[in-house]
Amino acid sequence: MYLVSNAEMRRLDRYTIEEVGIPAIVLMENAAAGVAEWAAELTPEGGHIVVAAGKGNNGGDGLAAARRLSSRGFSVDVWLGIAPDRLTGEAATQWGALQHWPVRIHVDDGSSDWRELWEGADLIVDALLGTGLSRPVDARLGRVIDAINASNRPVLAVDLPSGLDGDTGRIMGTAIRARWTLCLGWAKRGLVMGDGPRCAGTWRVWDIGLAPKGPERVGASRVRMIRKEEVRAWVPERPYDANKGHYGHLLVMAGHARMWGAALMSAVSAYRAGAGLVTVAVRGDAVPPWLGIHPELMTAFWNLPEEAPALVEGKQALVVGPGLVRFDGDVSWLKALLGKVRYAVVDAGALEIWKEAIESGWRPSAQVVVTPHPKEMARLTGLDTAEVQADRIEVARRVARSCGCTVVLKGAYTVVAGEDEGVWVNPTGNPGMATGGTGDVLAGVIGSLLAQGLPPGQAAAAGVYLHGLAGDLAAQAEGLASMVATDVIAQLGPAIRQVVERG
Repeated sequence: MYLVSNAEMRRLDRYTIEEVGIPAIVLMENAAAGVAEWAAELTPEGGHIVVAAGKGNNGGDGLAAARRLSSRGFSVDVWLGIAPDRLTGEAATQWGALQHWPVRIHVDDGSSDWRELWEGADLIVDALLGTGLSRPVDARLGRVIDAINASNRPVLAVDLPSGLDGDTGRIMGTAIRARWTLCLGWAKRGLVMGDGPRCAGTWRVWDIGLAPKGPERVGASRVRMIRKEEVRAWVPERPYDANKGHYGHLLVMAGHARMWGAALMSAVSAYRAGAGLVTVAVRGDAVPPWLGIHPELMTAFWNLPEEAPALVEGKQALVVGPGLVRFDGDVSWLKALLGKVRYAVVDAGALEIWKEAIESGWRPSAQVVVTPHPKEMARLTGLDTAEVQADRIEVARRVARSCGCTVVLKGAYTVVAGEDEGVWVNPTGNPGMATGGTGDVLAGVIGSLLAQGLPPGQAAAAGVYLHGLAGDLAAQAEGLASMVATDVIAQLGPAIRQVVERG
């Protein structure tokens, strides 16, 4: 499932129409069929549907959907935000066809907010702007959008909620708050960034007949959603003659004694995600309190920075950072660590040490996955958090390219960016995971998959998908407000089983 920009979507349309030879009116009819299908599912039989149509292709999609909904027996009103004689192309064709169906038509003259029309609908179909928006919504149309939102009626948006930027998810003055959004052809990046998740509601993609090889042909294949089928293919198999040596030995490099829980959650998560062996390296020499609860964990001790590198010898992967307090003025120990292991996750307290080392011009021999949340990414890049969140995909891609690593930018729709500039966006997870320790769980899951031999891009993408799915299962069991990080750990096994098992 690709996530395309506005410009890429225009190129995909042109490619299908001009090179493949499928007429634009056919694509519009296919789009209208999808809108009518979902609208019919969402509306009581014979219910009242109001289609709000603007100019251009999005309005044409809405007009064609209105005709199809009328044929299905729904009571349909069409609100048109432009004089009919100003419609052009396929939208004008759809307007002409609509005159032959029993649809009530209202042409806006700017003198009313049409409150009674919106409030009387069982469903409002938003076909005002779509991806064609290039500047803030004008005052007249803004008043209409605000009135639709104020009506508190359910809204199905066509392709993209009107007023939302399809590239960044930024609200352009005002925007429709849809309960559902039907993406046409391919999903738009703005759905998963900025205010997109808040405005789009539940969304799905409808095939309108665009050429399947189009994204590769027009360069729109570099950003995609992670799919369960791909994760299933990546998760290491368990043959009958397997032993613990087949699944790697992970070292979790922990830190401060007051934060030992971070190391424990990373380590237990690594086991739950399939690692063969896990050693936790803890500061000090006191027996860790978790050994009675998790005796499967092996423990090593360190106090001085120079003691750390020896601990990673013989390990297939490293997680460094959970619960870690940095050593002021000393980055040599982290450089040494990342010179002795093939794969590493750099998280939490190790991120700024890693940043300092990278800024000195050093590059590790290890293949590194960094896992910042938005505030940590702001510190790594010199941006503020709002700037990071405004363009999560490009910020993650830029760091991955400049630092030669895989970036996991955590948050709603976690972004995974590889140094080859390919980007994955994660569809799993929920707001209940915004609680202490879930990042430590994620670091352990990714580290486990690295130890089992997955390359960094696959380990990161599979890790965030499984972590989010475990969070979704935890939310079902505990509720969004009550779930904690250890609930996510408890659901890792069921999440993996759900992905791996077919049917």
